[in-house]
Amino acid sequence: MTRDEMEQRADFYALMTGRACDKQRFFECMQLALSTFVYSDLPDTMPAEYLEGYLICNGTVGIGKIKDKLYCAPGGFCGDYNGYLPDSYLAEVLNVGTLSGKWGTDLVVGWNNATRTPDFDIMQTGNILKTIDKSELIVTIFTRLLRIPKAASDAEAEAIDAAICKLLDGDLHAVASDNTLQDILQDIGSGRSDNRFLDLVDPQQVDQLQYLNQYHDNVLKRFLLRRGHAMQITSKLAQQTNAEMHGTDAVCMIYPLQQLHYRELMCKQINDMFGTTISVQFNDLVKNAYDIAVNYVPDELNEREVISDEDKDDNAAGSAPDTAEPAGSDGDSD
Repeated sequence: MTRDEMEQRADFYALMTGRACDKQRFFECMQLALSTFVYSDLPDTMPAEYLEGYLICNGTVGIGKIKDKLYCAPGGFCGDYNGYLPDSYLAEVLNVGTLSGKWGTDLVVGWNNATRTPDFDIMQTGNILKTIDKSELIVTIFTRLLRIPKAASDAEAEAIDAAICKLLDGDLHAVASDNTLQDILQDIGSGRSDNRFLDLVDPQQVDQLQYLNQYHDNVLKRFLLRRGHAMQITSKLAQQTNAEMHGTDAVCMIYPLQQLHYRELMCKQINDMFGTTISVQFNDLVKNAYDIAVNYVPDELNEREVISDEDKDDNAAGSAPDTAEPAGSDGDSD
């Protein structure tokens, strides 16, 4: 693992354990990811949200006993290579103890996926959504601003500020002062080029909100698509069949099925080593999406019309053009 990968994983784990702030969108995406799998018969010392959270944020998790109680903690591989990976694992359970030893012999190591990597797209998606939120806020503010009068003195500025505050409170008759209003009217009437207003309003930018909202939805759909929720990003085209549209039903299950495989393997190893009955499965929504993807049968009534070979021959015979005589022929034959 490179230094950049180690730092990225450390930052990711810091987010999961709360050592970072201002990451609302990250935690929203994290909640969606944590809901993918449901565990049964886990001991009280190994809560599902921590077991699953460590897998998602660290890529691996160690499971073993400390003082006859089963714990889980994120750590890393160490020891001698067994041909592919180091044969040992080390993890620290805060204020409890250390999980260490050979994986498969002294403790169990669970994998998040085949590459034993965290779901970095959670951080990426959270940052993109947060940026979209900022853009939407800026566009919204600039569609609400009014022309702000410029003051020629501190006293005039205070009077303008007081007038604006009254206007915001609903006092529509408030003015800055007699002199200020008179000066502004004189400037307008005399055609002076001196602009007494700061023009900050740009109401046309409100059109950008619909594109930002659509971008937000597409980013979120892309995130959910990877986790088993077949949400179409584009609308159905007239030339598309339902079978083509439902192709995403199967694609969206590829990664969740891989994750489920390694979680089932982890549970089996824990049960064999420690005599537990832990199990894992998809949540009801992902399970339903899986059933649809596996059992989908195209509805012929909604598919493009299928023309038989016999009908094709009849259509071809009925639409064949008449054979035209060569240009310049007089119709006589020798």
